[in-house]
Amino acid sequence: MIFYDNVHECAYSDICSEMKYLDCYHRALAYLLALDNVLREHIEDVYDFEDDVIKIEGLHRNWQTGTSLKTTRLAFNLWNGCTDNGETYTNQEGYNVVLPSEMYSPSKIFCCAYAPYYWQSIQLRYPEYTGS
Repeated sequence: MIFYDNVHECAYSDICSEMKYLDCYHRALAYLLALDNVLREHIEDVYDFEDDVIKIEGLHRNWQTGTSLKTTRLAFNLWNGCTDNGETYTNQEGYNVVLPSEMYSPSKIFCCAYAPYYWQSIQLRYPEYTGS
């Protein structure tokens, strides 16, 4: 595994030790929450250790930065496919369909210095496809 720095590696270990489970979902989430110093400082705003759930409202906190938002979006998406709603349109059958926000597209998320670490988180989440 690659880590951004020693702080990232230590924080990852600490977060993993607090989680109830340590499957691919939890490992990917812990890895990403440990990556960004803003997320490390506000981890309780985005993840509930006791109930073992992500806190969607954490996406809308005023402490979020551009990079921490990218990291949170990827973490939540790897956790359970979570995306904020983007646009709603009516399909040919007359049903309203909600598209995910464009902010979840790889071009929006991966366009930053954390891209190699984001790729590592995907490998943690999908070990059966990446050989990890």
